[in-house]
Amino acid sequence: MPERLRNRSASSYPEAVSYLINFFGRIRSEYSDAQGITMRKMIALASLSEILYLTLSFIIAQVYGQWSITGELIRTSLRIISLFFFGYIYQNHFYSANQSVKPKGAFTAPFIAAIQLLLLFAASYTSAENETLLWQAVFVISGIAAGLREELFYRGILQKTLQTKYDYKIALFAATLIFTLSHIQYIARGQFGELMLIAFAGIIFGSIFIHTGSVAISALVHSSYDAILSVNMLPFRLSYNASMPILFLIMLLFLLITSKKLLSSKQADTSYGGDEDQFSMS
Repeated sequence: MPERLRNRSASSYPEAVSYLINFFGRIRSEYSDAQGITMRKMIALASLSEILYLTLSFIIAQVYGQWSITGELIRTSLRIISLFFFGYIYQNHFYSANQSVKPKGAFTAPFIAAIQLLLLFAASYTSAENETLLWQAVFVISGIAAGLREELFYRGILQKTLQTKYDYKIALFAATLIFTLSHIQYIARGQFGELMLIAFAGIIFGSIFIHTGSVAISALVHSSYDAILSVNMLPFRLSYNASMPILFLIMLLFLLITSKKLLSSKQADTSYGGDEDQFSMS
């Protein structure tokens, strides 16, 4: 081969490689942009769905009363519908099979003890002290549905999205603030003490999500907590004055368990399923 052609062929290889890298880079960038737009749409759609549910739930509570069986059955139906909707969004846009829970790392003795204390608190702070078995059965089902749907949205979608942009502290407390404010019935009635208990519980559920990396675990704990609150299991009930500091201490225990991640200043989640752009919000 002539020297001139040999030099030309040799110099074309880097150019070809560079062209291919740029070509596939553009494809990936366009794909990532499309994914980012899809994610923003999904998050907006889930948020609008939650606002609609909260509005309808508040109206139903005003019409039938906060603790009526009829009103709760209607609200439970709405919760189940939104549960399937959030589940569909989470499964198709947020779930990653690569992020499995490692029992040895997550289910430590302090973590299990903290969950037991939380559920014991729920049993002793029940709302069903003088209620019928029918009332308890309805509100147990309602509590399970509420816990599952709230975890899918507030932790599985909202907090997980925040964790792609900020550290765990910001994601946890921002998601908890929105979760707390979503309980508008307590705000409307001026029951700010109950709102504080909800805020403590929200931090606990968010900490469980951070510690395990699994919305299934936080949903299991949350739904169990709400269900137990609706059952008269113990012969005594914690007073309101005692409930606040006790749940606060349990919350601190969960924060202590999660402290290593919370004290890190790094971005909480840099990837989902190995592709950090798949869930990009930018």
